[in-house]
Amino acid sequence: MGYEISLQLAWDELDRLALQDCTVSLLGDNYRVRAGERAVLLQPWGAPAGQMEAVLILHYLIGLLQHGFHTSGEWISFKETEGGKLFWPAFHESTIKPLVQRFQRDPEGLIKNLLERLGGRREEGGDVTAELAAFPEVFVRMVFWKGDEELPPEATLLFDRGLTEIYSTEDVAVLLMAVVQKAIG
Repeated sequence: MGYEISLQLAWDELDRLALQDCTVSLLGDNYRVRAGERAVLLQPWGAPAGQMEAVLILHYLIGLLQHGFHTSGEWISFKETEGGKLFWPAFHESTIKPLVQRFQRDPEGLIKNLLERLGGRREEGGDVTAELAAFPEVFVRMVFWKGDEELPPEATLLFDRGLTEIYSTEDVAVLLMAVVQKAIG
């Protein structure tokens, strides 16, 4: 999909930061990061991670090593990130719209998938809200409204503002897209 340059730059930065081999959990899957081999491997099989997943993991590690992740306790939406309003139309089309369509077709099936298969938990808000762990201590809330005669169904994705300290707006968009893809899987 064209992540080669991002991967190369991320590995170069992690070399500079002296990353040690480690295991990272992303959306319930464990990945072994082998710095010396410049490899991100899905565990337990050892298959190479997809490029999108590898970039998300490497950028997460860069952010942790440079800044650490600290929750702020403030839940924000993509629109509230730097430049988020500018990218909103494309983000809504690629991420929110497929989520709403899946929820509209089978709300109970989607919620069951979020809670059982992906280890999410119910939270307060909207008509239905589920929260998933994207990374350790990095949670994404999916808030759904069923809609009615006057308003169409809608969804929003919320995350702790602290994520913007370790991720760029583009990385946040890709992470949220990965969450949605896994959820509607």
